[in-house]
Amino acid sequence: MDRLLQQAEECFRAGDRARAEALCQQVLGRAPGSAGALRLLGILRLEGGRAAEAMPLLREALQADPENLDALDALAAACAAVGDYRQAEEVVRRALAVDGSRPVAHFRLGMALASRARWSEAAGAFEAAIALEPRYAEAHHNLGDALTKLNRPHEAMACFQRALALDPSNPDTHNSLGFALQELRLWGAAARHYERALALDPSYAKAHYNLALARLFHHDFEHGWPDYEQRLTCEPIRATLRKRRDALDRYERLPRWHGPSDAGGGEVAIWAEQGIGDQILFSTLIPELVASGVRFVYEVDRRLLPAYERAFPGARFVPLDDPPSEALRRADRVLLAGSLPGLFRRSQAAFERQPARLLNARPERVAHYRRWLNALGPGLKVALSWSSTRADWWMQKKSARLADFASLLKLPGVRFVDVQYGDTAAERDAVAAATGIRLLHFDEVNYFNDLEEMLAILDACDLVITTSNATAHFAGALGKRTWLLYLAGQPPFHYWAPGEDH
Repeated sequence: MDRLLQQAEECFRAGDRARAEALCQQVLGRAPGSAGALRLLGILRLEGGRAAEAMPLLREALQADPENLDALDALAAACAAVGDYRQAEEVVRRALAVDGSRPVAHFRLGMALASRARWSEAAGAFEAAIALEPRYAEAHHNLGDALTKLNRPHEAMACFQRALALDPSNPDTHNSLGFALQELRLWGAAARHYERALALDPSYAKAHYNLALARLFHHDFEHGWPDYEQRLTCEPIRATLRKRRDALDRYERLPRWHGPSDAGGGEVAIWAEQGIGDQILFSTLIPELVASGVRFVYEVDRRLLPAYERAFPGARFVPLDDPPSEALRRADRVLLAGSLPGLFRRSQAAFERQPARLLNARPERVAHYRRWLNALGPGLKVALSWSSTRADWWMQKKSARLADFASLLKLPGVRFVDVQYGDTAAERDAVAAATGIRLLHFDEVNYFNDLEEMLAILDACDLVITTSNATAHFAGALGKRTWLLYLAGQPPFHYWAPGEDH
Protein backbone atom coordinates (compact mmCIF):
# COMPACT_ATOMS: atom_id res chain seq x y z
CA MET A 1 0.00 0.00 0.00
CA ASP A 2 2.78 2.40 0.96
CA ARG A 3 4.55 1.52 -2.27
CA LEU A 4 1.48 2.38 -4.38
CA LEU A 5 1.11 5.72 -2.60
CA GLN A 6 4.79 6.45 -3.08
CA GLN A 7 4.44 5.72 -6.80
CA ALA A 8 1.40 8.03 -6.97
CA GLU A 9 3.38 10.85 -5.37
CA GLU A 10 6.30 10.26 -7.77
CA CYS A 11 3.93 10.44 -10.75
CA PHE A 12 2.42 13.63 -9.35
CA ARG A 13 5.83 15.26 -9.00
CA ALA A 14 6.74 14.11 -12.52
CA GLY A 15 3.58 15.71 -13.91
CA ASP A 16 1.79 12.47 -14.80
CA ARG A 17 -1.51 13.47 -13.19
CA ALA A 18 -3.61 10.73 -14.80
CA ARG A 19 -1.32 7.96 -13.55
CA ALA A 20 -1.13 9.54 -10.09
CA GLU A 21 -4.94 9.64 -9.84
CA ALA A 22 -5.27 6.03 -10.99
CA LEU A 23 -2.80 4.91 -8.32
CA CYS A 24 -4.65 6.91 -5.64
CA GLN A 25 -7.88 5.16 -6.64
CA GLN A 26 -6.13 1.80 -6.31
CA VAL A 27 -4.95 2.69 -2.80
CA LEU A 28 -8.44 3.84 -1.79
CA GLY A 29 -9.93 0.66 -3.24
CA ARG A 30 -7.85 -1.30 -0.78
CA ALA A 31 -7.74 1.20 2.12
CA PRO A 32 -10.69 3.62 1.80
CA GLY A 33 -9.52 5.79 4.70
CA SER A 34 -5.94 6.35 3.48
CA ALA A 35 -5.21 9.97 4.46
CA GLY A 36 -2.29 10.15 2.02
CA ALA A 37 -4.32 8.95 -0.96
CA LEU A 38 -7.28 11.19 -0.07
CA ARG A 39 -4.99 14.19 0.30
CA LEU A 40 -3.20 13.59 -3.01
CA LEU A 41 -6.42 12.86 -4.88
CA GLY A 42 -7.93 16.06 -3.47
CA ILE A 43 -4.91 18.05 -4.64
CA LEU A 44 -5.18 16.47 -8.09
CA ARG A 45 -8.86 17.38 -8.32
CA LEU A 46 -8.09 20.92 -7.20
CA GLU A 47 -5.32 21.37 -9.77
CA GLY A 48 -7.63 19.94 -12.41
CA GLY A 49 -10.15 22.73 -11.79
CA ARG A 50 -12.54 20.52 -9.80
CA ALA A 51 -12.37 22.33 -6.47
CA ALA A 52 -15.85 21.30 -5.32
CA GLU A 53 -14.89 17.62 -5.74
CA ALA A 54 -11.58 18.19 -3.96
CA MET A 55 -13.11 19.58 -0.78
CA PRO A 56 -14.74 16.42 0.68
CA LEU A 57 -11.61 14.39 -0.10
CA LEU A 58 -9.38 16.89 1.69
CA ARG A 59 -11.73 17.15 4.66
CA GLU A 60 -11.76 13.37 5.00
CA ALA A 61 -7.95 13.31 4.80
CA LEU A 62 -7.79 15.91 7.60
CA GLN A 63 -10.03 13.82 9.82
CA ALA A 64 -7.28 11.21 9.87
CA ASP A 65 -4.36 13.67 9.83
CA PRO A 66 -5.70 17.05 11.13
CA GLU A 67 -2.36 18.87 11.08
CA ASN A 68 -1.23 17.94 7.58
CA LEU A 69 -0.19 21.29 6.08
CA ASP A 70 -0.43 20.13 2.46
CA ALA A 71 -4.06 19.11 3.00
CA LEU A 72 -4.85 22.31 4.88
CA ASP A 73 -3.27 24.45 2.17
CA ALA A 74 -5.16 22.62 -0.57
CA LEU A 75 -8.47 22.80 1.29
CA ALA A 76 -8.03 26.55 1.82
CA ALA A 77 -7.32 26.99 -1.90
CA ALA A 78 -10.36 24.86 -2.82
CA CYS A 79 -12.63 26.91 -0.54
CA ALA A 80 -11.38 30.11 -2.16
CA ALA A 81 -11.85 28.63 -5.63
CA VAL A 82 -15.57 28.00 -4.96
CA GLY A 83 -15.98 31.44 -3.37
CA ASP A 84 -16.29 30.29 0.25
CA TYR A 85 -13.79 32.81 1.64
CA ARG A 86 -15.09 32.54 5.19
CA GLN A 87 -14.23 28.84 5.21
CA ALA A 88 -10.92 29.55 3.47
CA GLU A 89 -9.99 31.92 6.30
CA GLU A 90 -10.91 29.34 8.92
CA VAL A 91 -8.76 26.65 7.26
CA VAL A 92 -5.78 28.98 6.81
CA ARG A 93 -5.95 29.92 10.48
CA ARG A 94 -5.85 26.21 11.32
CA ALA A 95 -2.70 25.90 9.20
CA LEU A 96 -1.13 28.92 10.90
CA ALA A 97 -1.86 27.35 14.31
CA VAL A 98 0.16 24.32 13.18
CA ASP A 99 3.02 26.39 11.74
CA GLY A 100 2.98 30.17 11.81
CA SER A 101 6.41 30.54 10.22
CA ARG A 102 5.34 30.00 6.60
CA PRO A 103 5.00 33.23 4.59
CA VAL A 104 2.61 31.58 2.12
CA ALA A 105 0.08 30.83 4.87
CA HIS A 106 -0.01 34.48 5.94
CA PHE A 107 -0.37 35.44 2.29
CA ARG A 108 -3.33 33.06 1.86
CA LEU A 109 -4.93 34.54 4.96
CA GLY A 110 -4.53 37.99 3.45
CA MET A 111 -6.19 36.84 0.23
CA ALA A 112 -9.13 35.30 2.13
CA LEU A 113 -9.61 38.51 4.12
CA ALA A 114 -9.26 40.72 1.04
CA SER A 115 -11.89 38.66 -0.76
CA ARG A 116 -14.30 39.67 2.01
CA ALA A 117 -13.26 43.35 1.82
CA ARG A 118 -11.58 43.23 5.25
CA TRP A 119 -8.80 45.40 3.93
CA SER A 120 -7.11 46.44 7.17
CA GLU A 121 -6.81 42.85 8.41
CA ALA A 122 -5.68 41.72 4.97
CA ALA A 123 -2.93 44.35 4.98
CA GLY A 124 -1.73 43.00 8.34
CA ALA A 125 -1.57 39.45 6.97
CA PHE A 126 0.40 40.55 3.90
CA GLU A 127 2.78 42.49 6.15
CA ALA A 128 3.30 39.33 8.22
CA ALA A 129 4.16 37.40 5.05
CA ILE A 130 6.66 40.10 4.01
CA ALA A 131 8.25 40.14 7.48
CA LEU A 132 8.99 36.43 7.05
CA GLU A 133 10.01 36.73 3.37
CA PRO A 134 11.00 40.30 2.37
CA ARG A 135 11.38 39.29 -1.29
CA TYR A 136 7.80 38.04 -1.57
CA ALA A 137 6.76 40.08 -4.63
CA GLU A 138 3.17 38.88 -4.66
CA ALA A 139 2.71 39.86 -1.02
CA HIS A 140 4.08 43.36 -1.71
CA HIS A 141 1.64 43.65 -4.62
CA ASN A 142 -1.39 42.56 -2.62
CA LEU A 143 -0.42 44.75 0.31
CA GLY A 144 -0.47 47.62 -2.18
CA ASP A 145 -3.94 46.61 -3.35
CA ALA A 146 -5.22 46.54 0.25
CA LEU A 147 -3.70 49.96 0.98
CA THR A 148 -5.33 51.34 -2.17
CA LYS A 149 -8.69 50.16 -0.87
CA LEU A 150 -7.88 51.85 2.45
CA ASN A 151 -7.37 55.13 0.57
CA ARG A 152 -3.61 55.18 1.28
CA PRO A 153 -2.28 55.59 -2.28
CA HIS A 154 1.20 56.88 -1.34
CA GLU A 155 1.93 53.76 0.72
CA ALA A 156 0.33 51.56 -1.95
CA MET A 157 2.56 53.10 -4.61
CA ALA A 158 5.66 52.21 -2.57
CA CYS A 159 4.46 48.60 -2.24
CA PHE A 160 3.94 48.26 -5.98
CA GLN A 161 7.36 49.75 -6.68
CA ARG A 162 8.95 47.18 -4.36
CA ALA A 163 6.98 44.40 -6.07
CA LEU A 164 8.22 45.59 -9.48
CA ALA A 165 11.82 45.72 -8.23
CA LEU A 166 11.43 42.00 -7.47
CA ASP A 167 9.31 41.09 -10.51
CA PRO A 168 9.57 43.84 -13.17
CA SER A 169 7.62 41.94 -15.84
CA ASN A 170 4.36 41.49 -13.94
CA PRO A 171 1.57 43.26 -15.88
CA ASP A 172 -0.79 43.12 -12.89
CA THR A 173 1.63 45.12 -10.77
CA HIS A 174 2.12 47.74 -13.47
CA ASN A 175 -1.66 48.03 -13.71
CA SER A 176 -2.07 48.38 -9.94
CA LEU A 177 0.74 50.93 -9.71
CA GLY A 178 -0.95 52.88 -12.48
CA PHE A 179 -4.15 52.96 -10.44
CA ALA A 180 -2.33 54.21 -7.32
CA LEU A 181 -0.71 56.95 -9.39
CA GLN A 182 -4.09 57.81 -10.85
CA GLU A 183 -5.46 58.19 -7.32
CA LEU A 184 -2.68 60.75 -6.77
CA ARG A 185 -3.74 62.54 -10.00
CA LEU A 186 -0.43 61.66 -11.67
CA TRP A 187 -2.17 60.92 -14.94
CA GLY A 188 0.90 60.72 -17.20
CA ALA A 189 2.76 58.33 -14.91
CA ALA A 190 -0.38 56.24 -14.47
CA ALA A 191 -0.85 55.99 -18.23
CA ARG A 192 2.76 54.90 -18.71
CA HIS A 193 2.31 51.97 -16.33
CA TYR A 194 -0.95 50.91 -17.99
CA GLU A 195 0.87 51.06 -21.32
CA ARG A 196 3.70 48.97 -19.86
CA ALA A 197 1.15 46.40 -18.64
CA LEU A 198 -0.31 46.26 -22.15
CA ALA A 199 3.14 45.89 -23.70
CA LEU A 200 3.61 42.83 -21.49
CA ASP A 201 0.07 41.54 -22.15
CA PRO A 202 -1.75 43.22 -25.07
CA SER A 203 -4.97 41.36 -24.22
CA TYR A 204 -5.09 42.72 -20.66
CA ALA A 205 -8.63 44.19 -20.68
CA LYS A 206 -8.43 45.76 -17.22
CA ALA A 207 -5.31 47.72 -18.19
CA HIS A 208 -7.06 48.90 -21.37
CA TYR A 209 -10.02 50.05 -19.27
CA ASN A 210 -7.85 51.74 -16.65
CA LEU A 211 -5.84 53.47 -19.36
CA ALA A 212 -9.13 54.78 -20.74
CA LEU A 213 -10.10 56.18 -17.35
CA ALA A 214 -6.70 57.83 -16.87
CA ARG A 215 -7.05 59.53 -20.22
CA LEU A 216 -10.63 60.57 -19.54
CA PHE A 217 -9.66 61.99 -16.14
CA HIS A 218 -7.01 63.97 -18.01
CA HIS A 219 -9.64 65.04 -20.59
CA ASP A 220 -7.87 63.19 -23.41
CA PHE A 221 -11.19 62.13 -24.90
CA GLU A 222 -9.91 61.27 -28.36
CA HIS A 223 -7.69 58.50 -27.00
CA GLY A 224 -9.76 57.64 -23.93
CA TRP A 225 -13.04 56.55 -25.47
CA PRO A 226 -11.68 53.73 -27.70
CA ASP A 227 -10.21 51.86 -24.71
CA TYR A 228 -13.37 52.57 -22.69
CA GLU A 229 -15.02 49.97 -24.93
CA GLN A 230 -12.96 47.35 -23.07
CA ARG A 231 -15.50 47.56 -20.23
CA LEU A 232 -17.28 44.77 -22.08
CA THR A 233 -14.28 42.43 -21.94
CA CYS A 234 -13.04 43.37 -18.45
CA GLU A 235 -14.95 40.93 -16.27
CA PRO A 236 -15.15 42.99 -13.02
CA ILE A 237 -16.51 45.93 -15.02
CA ARG A 238 -18.73 43.85 -17.30
CA ALA A 239 -20.47 42.46 -14.21
CA THR A 240 -21.61 45.99 -13.27
CA LEU A 241 -23.13 46.88 -16.66
CA ARG A 242 -26.37 44.89 -16.37
CA LYS A 243 -28.01 42.91 -13.59
CA ARG A 244 -28.04 39.80 -15.76
CA ARG A 245 -24.99 38.94 -17.78
CA ASP A 246 -27.04 37.09 -20.41
CA ALA A 247 -28.41 40.49 -21.49
CA LEU A 248 -24.92 41.48 -22.61
CA ASP A 249 -24.51 38.12 -24.32
CA ARG A 250 -27.63 38.95 -26.35
CA TYR A 251 -26.31 42.45 -27.07
CA GLU A 252 -23.02 41.16 -28.43
CA ARG A 253 -24.81 38.93 -30.95
CA LEU A 254 -26.56 41.93 -32.54
CA PRO A 255 -25.23 44.27 -35.27
CA ARG A 256 -23.56 47.37 -33.88
CA TRP A 257 -24.39 50.98 -34.70
CA HIS A 258 -21.30 53.06 -35.51
CA GLY A 259 -22.79 56.53 -35.31
CA PRO A 260 -24.64 59.04 -37.51
CA SER A 261 -22.36 58.33 -40.46
CA ASP A 262 -23.37 54.66 -40.36
CA ALA A 263 -25.37 54.30 -43.58
CA GLY A 264 -28.57 52.33 -43.62
CA GLY A 265 -32.12 52.68 -42.41
CA GLY A 266 -33.99 51.01 -39.63
CA GLU A 267 -34.22 51.67 -35.95
CA VAL A 268 -31.21 51.92 -33.64
CA ALA A 269 -31.60 50.58 -30.09
CA ILE A 270 -29.66 52.28 -27.31
CA TRP A 271 -29.27 49.87 -24.38
CA ALA A 272 -28.96 51.19 -20.82
CA GLU A 273 -25.96 50.26 -18.70
CA GLN A 274 -24.51 50.74 -15.23
CA GLY A 275 -26.32 52.55 -12.39
CA ILE A 276 -29.10 55.07 -12.69
CA GLY A 277 -26.71 58.00 -12.35
CA ASP A 278 -24.58 56.73 -15.24
CA GLN A 279 -27.73 56.18 -17.29
CA ILE A 280 -28.73 59.83 -16.80
CA LEU A 281 -25.20 60.97 -17.64
CA PHE A 282 -25.10 59.07 -20.93
CA SER A 283 -28.61 60.23 -21.83
CA THR A 284 -27.34 63.80 -22.16
CA LEU A 285 -26.49 62.68 -25.71
CA ILE A 286 -30.18 62.21 -26.58
CA PRO A 287 -30.54 65.74 -28.02
CA GLU A 288 -27.75 64.96 -30.47
CA LEU A 289 -29.30 61.62 -31.33
CA VAL A 290 -32.50 63.50 -32.14
CA ALA A 291 -30.61 66.12 -34.17
CA SER A 292 -28.76 63.41 -36.12
CA GLY A 293 -32.06 62.27 -37.63
CA VAL A 294 -31.50 58.62 -36.74
CA ARG A 295 -34.63 56.71 -35.75
CA PHE A 296 -33.98 55.22 -32.32
CA VAL A 297 -35.50 53.48 -29.33
CA TYR A 298 -33.85 54.33 -26.01
CA GLU A 299 -33.91 52.20 -22.86
CA VAL A 300 -34.32 54.07 -19.57
CA ASP A 301 -34.91 53.16 -15.95
CA ARG A 302 -38.63 52.52 -15.46
CA ARG A 303 -38.75 55.02 -12.59
CA LEU A 304 -37.72 57.84 -14.96
CA LEU A 305 -39.69 56.78 -18.02
CA PRO A 306 -42.40 59.50 -17.67
CA ALA A 307 -39.77 62.22 -17.25
CA TYR A 308 -37.98 61.20 -20.45
CA GLU A 309 -41.22 60.95 -22.38
CA ARG A 310 -42.08 64.51 -21.25
CA ALA A 311 -38.65 65.84 -22.19
CA PHE A 312 -38.52 64.20 -25.64
CA PRO A 313 -42.11 63.73 -26.82
CA GLY A 314 -41.05 62.70 -30.34
CA ALA A 315 -38.65 59.99 -29.20
CA ARG A 316 -39.38 56.37 -28.37
CA PHE A 317 -38.44 55.00 -24.93
CA VAL A 318 -38.78 51.56 -23.37
CA PRO A 319 -38.25 50.59 -19.71
CA LEU A 320 -35.04 48.92 -18.61
CA ASP A 321 -35.69 45.20 -18.16
CA ASP A 322 -33.71 41.97 -18.11
CA PRO A 323 -34.27 40.19 -20.39
CA PRO A 324 -34.32 43.33 -22.52
CA SER A 325 -37.42 44.59 -24.31
CA GLU A 326 -38.24 42.95 -27.62
CA ALA A 327 -37.85 46.38 -29.23
CA LEU A 328 -34.17 46.36 -28.26
CA ARG A 329 -33.58 42.82 -29.44
CA ARG A 330 -35.27 43.33 -32.81
CA ALA A 331 -33.68 46.65 -33.74
CA ASP A 332 -31.55 46.81 -36.89
CA ARG A 333 -28.50 48.01 -34.94
CA VAL A 334 -27.65 48.43 -31.26
CA LEU A 335 -25.31 50.41 -29.05
CA LEU A 336 -24.71 50.59 -25.31
CA ALA A 337 -25.43 54.05 -23.93
CA GLY A 338 -21.90 54.27 -22.51
CA SER A 339 -20.56 54.14 -26.06
CA LEU A 340 -22.41 57.32 -27.12
CA PRO A 341 -19.75 59.71 -25.76
CA GLY A 342 -17.18 58.04 -28.00
CA LEU A 343 -19.31 59.11 -30.96
CA PHE A 344 -20.30 62.62 -29.86
CA ARG A 345 -17.68 63.79 -27.29
CA ARG A 346 -14.29 63.24 -28.92
CA SER A 347 -12.84 66.55 -27.68
CA GLN A 348 -13.20 68.90 -24.76
CA ALA A 349 -14.79 71.47 -27.07
CA ALA A 350 -17.55 68.97 -27.89
CA PHE A 351 -18.78 69.24 -24.30
CA GLU A 352 -19.97 72.74 -25.03
CA ARG A 353 -22.93 70.98 -26.63
CA GLN A 354 -23.96 69.42 -23.31
CA PRO A 355 -27.57 70.43 -22.56
CA ALA A 356 -27.99 72.85 -19.67
CA ARG A 357 -31.11 70.93 -18.68
CA LEU A 358 -32.23 67.47 -19.72
CA LEU A 359 -35.37 66.65 -17.73
CA ASN A 360 -38.30 68.55 -16.24
CA ALA A 361 -40.19 67.80 -13.06
CA ARG A 362 -43.97 67.90 -13.15
CA PRO A 363 -44.90 71.58 -12.56
CA GLU A 364 -47.84 70.84 -10.24
CA ARG A 365 -45.62 68.68 -8.01
CA VAL A 366 -42.89 71.34 -7.92
CA ALA A 367 -45.53 73.88 -6.84
CA HIS A 368 -46.74 71.46 -4.14
CA TYR A 369 -43.29 71.14 -2.59
CA ARG A 370 -42.57 74.85 -2.90
CA ARG A 371 -45.61 75.52 -0.73
CA TRP A 372 -44.13 73.23 1.93
CA LEU A 373 -40.75 74.93 1.68
CA ASN A 374 -42.23 78.42 1.86
CA ALA A 375 -43.99 77.39 5.05
CA LEU A 376 -40.55 77.00 6.64
CA GLY A 377 -40.12 80.76 6.47
CA PRO A 378 -37.73 82.99 4.55
CA GLY A 379 -34.26 81.90 3.56
CA LEU A 380 -32.38 79.67 1.15
CA LYS A 381 -33.89 76.19 0.72
CA VAL A 382 -31.14 73.60 0.28
CA ALA A 383 -31.59 69.93 -0.64
CA LEU A 384 -28.93 67.82 1.09
CA SER A 385 -27.77 64.29 0.21
CA TRP A 386 -24.65 62.74 1.72
CA SER A 387 -24.27 59.02 1.06
CA SER A 388 -24.07 56.29 -1.55
CA THR A 389 -25.54 52.82 -1.19
CA ARG A 390 -22.82 51.17 -3.29
CA ALA A 391 -21.67 48.12 -1.33
CA ASP A 392 -17.99 48.26 -2.24
CA TRP A 393 -14.82 50.08 -1.30
CA TRP A 394 -15.76 52.99 -3.57
CA MET A 395 -18.47 53.97 -1.10
CA GLN A 396 -15.88 55.70 1.11
CA LYS A 397 -15.18 58.06 -1.80
CA LYS A 398 -18.86 58.81 -2.31
CA SER A 399 -20.23 59.07 1.21
CA ALA A 400 -20.21 61.16 4.36
CA ARG A 401 -22.33 61.21 7.54
CA LEU A 402 -25.07 63.72 8.15
CA ALA A 403 -23.24 64.63 11.37
CA ASP A 404 -20.32 65.85 9.24
CA PHE A 405 -22.56 68.70 8.07
CA ALA A 406 -23.42 69.95 11.57
CA SER A 407 -21.65 73.31 11.18
CA LEU A 408 -23.23 73.85 7.75
CA LEU A 409 -26.68 73.10 9.14
CA LYS A 410 -26.27 75.93 11.66
CA LEU A 411 -25.90 78.62 9.00
CA PRO A 412 -28.46 81.35 9.65
CA GLY A 413 -31.12 81.93 7.04
CA VAL A 414 -30.74 78.47 5.44
CA ARG A 415 -33.33 75.69 5.59
CA PHE A 416 -32.21 72.17 4.76
CA VAL A 417 -34.25 69.39 3.18
CA ASP A 418 -33.18 65.76 3.53
CA VAL A 419 -33.24 64.18 0.04
CA GLN A 420 -30.98 61.26 0.94
CA TYR A 421 -32.48 57.98 -0.30
CA GLY A 422 -32.71 55.20 2.25
CA ASP A 423 -33.74 55.27 5.90
CA THR A 424 -32.21 58.42 7.41
CA ALA A 425 -34.47 58.84 10.45
CA ALA A 426 -31.82 57.81 12.99
CA GLU A 427 -29.24 60.19 11.54
CA ARG A 428 -31.73 63.06 11.49
CA ASP A 429 -32.74 62.37 15.08
CA ALA A 430 -29.10 62.29 16.22
CA VAL A 431 -28.30 65.56 14.47
CA ALA A 432 -31.43 67.18 15.89
CA ALA A 433 -30.41 66.09 19.40
CA ALA A 434 -26.87 67.44 18.93
CA THR A 435 -27.63 70.71 17.14
CA GLY A 436 -31.29 71.47 17.72
CA ILE A 437 -31.80 71.53 13.95
CA ARG A 438 -34.21 69.17 12.26
CA LEU A 439 -34.12 68.71 8.50
CA LEU A 440 -37.35 68.66 6.59
CA HIS A 441 -38.10 65.19 5.24
CA PHE A 442 -41.09 64.20 3.13
CA ASP A 443 -41.95 60.94 4.87
CA GLU A 444 -44.67 60.03 2.40
CA VAL A 445 -42.14 59.91 -0.46
CA ASN A 446 -39.99 56.86 -1.20
CA TYR A 447 -36.88 58.69 -2.37
CA PHE A 448 -35.50 55.57 -4.03
CA ASN A 449 -38.54 54.58 -6.08
CA ASP A 450 -40.69 57.73 -6.40
CA LEU A 451 -38.30 59.54 -8.70
CA GLU A 452 -40.96 61.83 -10.15
CA GLU A 453 -41.45 63.17 -6.62
CA MET A 454 -37.71 63.28 -6.04
CA LEU A 455 -37.22 65.43 -9.15
CA ALA A 456 -39.99 67.77 -8.02
CA ILE A 457 -38.47 68.18 -4.53
CA LEU A 458 -35.05 68.98 -6.00
CA ASP A 459 -36.53 71.43 -8.46
CA ALA A 460 -38.45 73.19 -5.67
CA CYS A 461 -35.23 73.87 -3.75
CA ASP A 462 -32.84 76.75 -4.44
CA LEU A 463 -29.63 74.70 -4.21
CA VAL A 464 -28.58 71.04 -4.05
CA ILE A 465 -25.58 69.93 -1.97
CA THR A 466 -24.62 66.30 -2.47
CA THR A 467 -21.84 63.77 -2.54
CA SER A 468 -21.21 61.70 -5.67
CA ASN A 469 -24.42 59.70 -5.73
CA ALA A 470 -27.54 59.52 -7.89
CA THR A 471 -28.83 62.81 -6.46
CA ALA A 472 -25.98 64.65 -8.21
CA HIS A 473 -27.13 63.25 -11.54
CA PHE A 474 -30.80 64.06 -10.87
CA ALA A 475 -29.85 67.65 -10.03
CA GLY A 476 -27.67 67.92 -13.12
CA ALA A 477 -30.46 66.61 -15.32
CA LEU A 478 -32.71 69.34 -13.94
CA GLY A 479 -30.08 72.01 -14.55
CA LYS A 480 -30.17 72.76 -10.83
CA ARG A 481 -27.46 74.75 -9.13
CA THR A 482 -25.46 72.05 -7.31
CA TRP A 483 -22.48 71.83 -5.00
CA LEU A 484 -20.82 68.47 -5.50
CA LEU A 485 -18.67 67.20 -2.62
CA TYR A 486 -15.85 64.66 -2.77
CA LEU A 487 -12.90 63.84 -0.55
CA ALA A 488 -9.74 65.93 -0.57
CA GLY A 489 -10.28 67.33 -4.04
CA GLN A 490 -10.18 63.83 -5.50
CA PRO A 491 -13.17 63.24 -7.80
CA PRO A 492 -14.14 59.57 -7.70
CA PHE A 493 -15.09 59.45 -11.39
CA HIS A 494 -13.66 60.98 -14.55
CA TYR A 495 -16.86 62.84 -15.35
CA TRP A 496 -16.52 64.97 -12.18
CA ALA A 497 -12.89 65.87 -12.88
CA PRO A 498 -12.39 69.62 -13.49
CA GLY A 499 -10.31 70.87 -16.38
CA GLU A 500 -6.65 71.68 -15.99
CA ASP A 501 -7.45 75.38 -15.55
CA HIS A 502 -9.50 74.73 -12.39
